[in-house]
Amino acid sequence: MSESAIEQSLSFGTAECHRWRQAFFDRLPSLAEDLAAGFVEIAQRHGNAAGNRWLARHTGRLIEPGHVFRRFESIADDLRRAFAEIRRQSDAALPGLVAGCDWLATVEKRLTVGSLNATHDDDALVDYAKAQALGVEDVRNAVIGNIASHNRRLRLGLLPPPRRLPPVRGETISAQARHLAMLIAQAPNPLTPPLPTIPLLAVFSWQRAPVMTIAVADELALGRARERARLHGIAPPSPRLKPAAQLARLGCDKWWRRKLRRAAGRRLEQVMREARRVHKRAGIYCSDLTVERRRAQKVRNRALLETLEAINQDDQTYTLAELAELGLANPDHRRAELMLRIRDTEVEANRLGHVGLFFTLTTPSRFHPVLAASSQRNPKYDGSTPRDAQQHLQALWAKARASLARDGLGIYGIRVVEPHHDGTPHWHLLVWAKPENVEAVTETLRGYAEAESPEELFDRFGQKTTARFKVEIIDRARGTAAGYVAKYISKNINGEQFTRAGVDGDHLDRYGHDLADSAPRIEAWAATWGIRQFQFMGLPSVTVWREVRRLTEQQADALRRWEEATQPRASIARVLHQVRAAALAGQWDQFVRLMGGPNAPRKLQPIKPWSIPAYRLDSQADDISHATGEVNRGLIERGRYGDEIKVPKGLVVTDRRGRSAEYLTRLYRWDVRPKRAAAGGFSGGGAAADPWTCVTNCTAPAPGAGQSLVPKGILTPREPSPAELQAQIERYQEWRASEEMRAELENADLEHRQIRDAAQRHAKPAALPLWQGEYFPDGI
Repeated sequence: MSESAIEQSLSFGTAECHRWRQAFFDRLPSLAEDLAAGFVEIAQRHGNAAGNRWLARHTGRLIEPGHVFRRFESIADDLRRAFAEIRRQSDAALPGLVAGCDWLATVEKRLTVGSLNATHDDDALVDYAKAQALGVEDVRNAVIGNIASHNRRLRLGLLPPPRRLPPVRGETISAQARHLAMLIAQAPNPLTPPLPTIPLLAVFSWQRAPVMTIAVADELALGRARERARLHGIAPPSPRLKPAAQLARLGCDKWWRRKLRRAAGRRLEQVMREARRVHKRAGIYCSDLTVERRRAQKVRNRALLETLEAINQDDQTYTLAELAELGLANPDHRRAELMLRIRDTEVEANRLGHVGLFFTLTTPSRFHPVLAASSQRNPKYDGSTPRDAQQHLQALWAKARASLARDGLGIYGIRVVEPHHDGTPHWHLLVWAKPENVEAVTETLRGYAEAESPEELFDRFGQKTTARFKVEIIDRARGTAAGYVAKYISKNINGEQFTRAGVDGDHLDRYGHDLADSAPRIEAWAATWGIRQFQFMGLPSVTVWREVRRLTEQQADALRRWEEATQPRASIARVLHQVRAAALAGQWDQFVRLMGGPNAPRKLQPIKPWSIPAYRLDSQADDISHATGEVNRGLIERGRYGDEIKVPKGLVVTDRRGRSAEYLTRLYRWDVRPKRAAAGGFSGGGAAADPWTCVTNCTAPAPGAGQSLVPKGILTPREPSPAELQAQIERYQEWRASEEMRAELENADLEHRQIRDAAQRHAKPAALPLWQGEYFPDGI
């Protein structure tokens, strides 16, 4: 049996050297043999001291791989395999170890979202989201308590009014000190003896010290809450929102749950891509782990929809799952609508004499983690995610679209986004253009698609390839344009209803996988990375198409009664009825023509969606906004975070002279409630009196003529101006930093530690003899 490298290292140096080297081996047990072998090799050539220096110099960047493998146990085998592959890529052993440890260090950092392990189950994530939301609320409540204490002391006269000294002048510290001393000497103060003829009260200057508002708590808590979100790699809410609305989101566990699920899922999937577990010989399009997580999410969503039901004014009751099957959430309905729009767009293009073009745009090599032919690691890969690749293609398309608009080259059609086998997106564009614009459109797109890394476009023989940009002109003799994208549409939805009779392999994708098996993986890929798979361009709004189709033949009487009540002009009614007839007949080409044709500006289209604020129809107790704490006594419905809710109601129809009228298409009013349980007037909030706090939330206005007896500020808290808010924040921070408050905080902290130590001593009783039975501490 051959001697191990660690045993060989014992033959070099003294016992103290052996103990010194053993400390490195103990810190990195799984790498100890490799490090010992490197030391022995150096020591044999250059001596023990050189070997020790080599060991100290090269182990600083190394980490213990076993620690990472144990921490992320569910993917430990994949990480272990990837670590071994990275080590083998290097020519020498040590650089490979360093590269593998560096990658594992980044994996450990990325898979730790705050202190949440991204590989844990969803229950752990839900609990963690609740803890983060509770932490935000605790910070805000603590600040509110401090403000209440400050206002109470100010009201009782225990705090002096804030001093307003003039600015200190002087370039040096000595000059500033002399100027400050002069100001103090010249100013009346309690230490200045007044003249006998001057009353004592005339010495002091009295001023009103305004109390702090709750906006100070929102502003201070918001800064810490936004920092908490950034530490988790989560983008905070838009700063354009009101501070109270931002804080309401950051203090909501559901908001944290959504953000954490998205961040954890994307980080985990990116690690699996780098571990070479996403390609055509492993998990094609996305990892098996992501597919399982997506399947579990859809099961949870389906279970939730089954537990809720909706009832309308006609007492028709359906579960939300049943209603979802009737809409575009049903993949069959979604695919049918897409194919109808593509087919009829081609009909309209043929009528106009336009030429169909089919473009394929792909990303440079730096976005692909593996090589296309061998699925081995791509040395050019820079760690980009599929979302980075999508943003690259979007920027490319934005430049091309702007160039086409400048040159007056109009195109219209559909964009389909699908993944390569390694999860990197690429685009298929089915567009139509005028025959005289075909060459210019093609060259414009080609120029932008091939601008980056043009050296990658040539093979080893020097021939230019179509790896980055490919174009096909639709030949009507060979087939329709819908046939070009039918397989892509089916593949990206559910993989069904595409196989053509007599065509071998028509049910397989380009990698030989069954479409029915590939579709769920592509759907999970798109959901994980937030990529929109289908998008039409240069065509009328599909929202108008869907809203018009709500006015079926069964709603003819309701439509007639609406027109009798609103009395729209005949020209306006004629426009709606023409568009409605085309939509109900499923004639998308006629619909496009009536809406102004391809590339018609939205502002010139005769019909647009109509949305209005949601109004409260019930007469139950007033709602309390989660965002501001205000009582909502208005008629407009507000969301969870205090935002005004807008709902689609119908269409705005305009005639050729610019006269418009509204048409109602949402004829049913739905009330969602738990299944098999009547609403019973239950609002979830209960009957509670308005909360009272010593924090001043409003300022009573001066009464005026015709004003209500109830001050307006009592019902609606007044928002302080930015200058007032900044002054209050500075005063709060100055008060918190005072010696008085510091002493109180130290006393409270000491008391807390004493209580905690006493509780710990109470929780550790003396051990009982075994014959007296088991001992159960209090509270268990």
